[in-house]
Amino acid sequence: MACNESSDESEFSDELDECMTEPDTSDAEDYEGASSVQMSFNIAKGIVGEGMLSLPAGIAAGTGLIIGFIFIGIFYLLLAYTFWCLGRICHFTNEKTHKGAGDRVSGGKCFGYAMAVTNMVKTVATCTAYAIVIGENSHHMLRAVGVEGWYASKQFCLIVILAVIVFPLSLLRDMSKLALSSLVGLTCEILVVVYIVVRYFDGSYQPGGKYYETIAPKFQPSWGDLGHPSMWEVSPGTMVLFGSLATAFLAHYNAPKMYHQLRRRNSKRFLNTTLTGFTCALGVYILCMLFGYLTFGLHCDGNILNNYSDKDVAASLARFGMLIAVTFGFPIAFTGLRDATLQVFGISSRRRNWVSITLALFTPITLLGCAVDSLGVVNSLGGAIMGSLITLVYPGLLLFYSYRSKFADHLKRYEGVYVAPFLIVFGSVMCVFGATMVTCVKILHVL
Repeated sequence: MACNESSDESEFSDELDECMTEPDTSDAEDYEGASSVQMSFNIAKGIVGEGMLSLPAGIAAGTGLIIGFIFIGIFYLLLAYTFWCLGRICHFTNEKTHKGAGDRVSGGKCFGYAMAVTNMVKTVATCTAYAIVIGENSHHMLRAVGVEGWYASKQFCLIVILAVIVFPLSLLRDMSKLALSSLVGLTCEILVVVYIVVRYFDGSYQPGGKYYETIAPKFQPSWGDLGHPSMWEVSPGTMVLFGSLATAFLAHYNAPKMYHQLRRRNSKRFLNTTLTGFTCALGVYILCMLFGYLTFGLHCDGNILNNYSDKDVAASLARFGMLIAVTFGFPIAFTGLRDATLQVFGISSRRRNWVSITLALFTPITLLGCAVDSLGVVNSLGGAIMGSLITLVYPGLLLFYSYRSKFADHLKRYEGVYVAPFLIVFGSVMCVFGATMVTCVKILHVL
């Protein structure tokens, strides 16, 4: 009897060890999956963030509205295509990560590893930026309503929000469960845009308007010598808008996971999902850029909400809406960080390790968010370079390698011959351009 019990325990132990040593990563699991609509919300929320509030300033810096529309349309089409290509390549290579797809089409290990490292570094910066914004915005919101003390500090606010809201959401392995929070965040951003549109049409910030005298002269509407909005202008200041648009549609670090967790996934369904998410983001961007610029003209701030009066209750609600949106955007970016980190270090995310892995990544992000006020030139320079690599150069190289491998039948000839080289060259130019632009801006700021 004792021998039988010992045998049973041994068999159970063997089964448990086998279960716990399986790859068991979130990418290796088969979920019911997110519907096309749910995944579209995740894609749109992964794209749209506080960056939308800088677009009016990009126009105000010296770009005509029509030129701005042309540029934003080009980047929308180009980056939607490369996002879709990442999912499509994962489909025909039967891989579920950037690293896996890169290794498969290139026939080596270096390219896939480089992709994973780039994604990891970029998402570290992204998550840290989210943490800084969450801490600062919540701190300013509490001060605006008269709350003072240590519990209104940036650090305390950040820790509470990350611990109570963001960390639990970031533990989710199934992205369909993030669809609701993504919808809430996207809705808040849409409401912010609605506020901007309403304030343009009600004239509250025009000379003689209700809030015109309540804002500093540097925020009051101005059209300079021209006297009206510019339509076709192109100037050195166009680099500001160009730089913003280069990373405006960046959600590519999550493309393989989003494809893998799409219900009834195939290339056509992922294309429709991608276009829906990117189009929602495009609509938000265009409305914010257009009506923010038309309201304040050349005096648009880098964060257009700064132009609005502290005495405008609706403006305070808009700022609170952006806080919610950024809070719910964090888990989407963090998913990309965790997946990239697992790929770089070859870690298998067993369920028993899931919490510890997530916590290990959360800790330095939280500390950086508490300690740093601005990522400064490192974040700007890294974003300019890595954003172009992730959205243009790497997808171009994936197409290039795929067309020259056994996967060539899955691509159109023009993609391998013309599109892939174009993406590689254009992305490389954008890397150099972005790095040069950021460096020049920082030098001029110092001078």
